[in-house]
Amino acid sequence: MSTVIRPLLPEHHPGILALVETLPEWFDADARGRAIPVDIRHQDGFIAVEGDQVVGFVTLFVSEGRLNIGWLGVRLDRHGRGIGTALLNSAEDFARQNGLKEIATFTLGDGVDYEPYEATRAFYFRKGFAVYQRSTTDNPGCPEEIRLRKAIL
Repeated sequence: MSTVIRPLLPEHHPGILALVETLPEWFDADARGRAIPVDIRHQDGFIAVEGDQVVGFVTLFVSEGRLNIGWLGVRLDRHGRGIGTALLNSAEDFARQNGLKEIATFTLGDGVDYEPYEATRAFYFRKGFAVYQRSTTDNPGCPEEIRLRKAIL
């Protein structure tokens, strides 16, 4: 079955929330139960669908003159199939269409040994993102974070 990328609409919220429940390695209980349900109502974004099932999503917001990725997730059994890349490409096209020259995100820092986020960081680095800020936090779920950015050409 082919994957289609579509703009995120309110009717997709249940599918996104069902998807994030399957990804506890990436989205902790607070993200799944509080942050993502709120953010998807207030951020732009895209979904990846196969048939009528959401298999991936990305949320986007503008801050500090750049397009920021709020959340990005792909169904675990669909990793490595280009869905994350397609969602990121859609985000970059969105940035270009809106005159934004940079895309950014933040993630768990590389000082924390946690395999799922090693894969996340590797994905962003392969796509041309670079670290522009490191910080420690008082969040036990993310004691170190890195901010990543990429110029949009």
